[in-house]
Amino acid sequence: MSEEEFYKWLGEYLRDLRKLKKQTQEEICKSYHLARSSLANIERGRHVISAYNLYLLLQILDVPLESLLRNNYQEISNSRKEIFY
Repeated sequence: MSEEEFYKWLGEYLRDLRKLKKQTQEEICKSYHLARSSLANIERGRHVISAYNLYLLLQILDVPLESLLRNNYQEISNSRKEIFY
């Protein structure tokens, strides 16, 4: 997975989590102290987010960091299986 693909995947993951929690970008940004346009760019994979800011955002969404890592590992494992099998 390239860096560009990773941030696109991460943005989609964060957007899906936010929607699952039934929160708007505006609601998240009130707690996260981030401009809505910045969050929109993160969700589109256009903005690089630091590990610490990712951790804070996941806390607001009430999702442990470990679940993100687990999902990314599973996705990478599945894509490698497709390549080798």
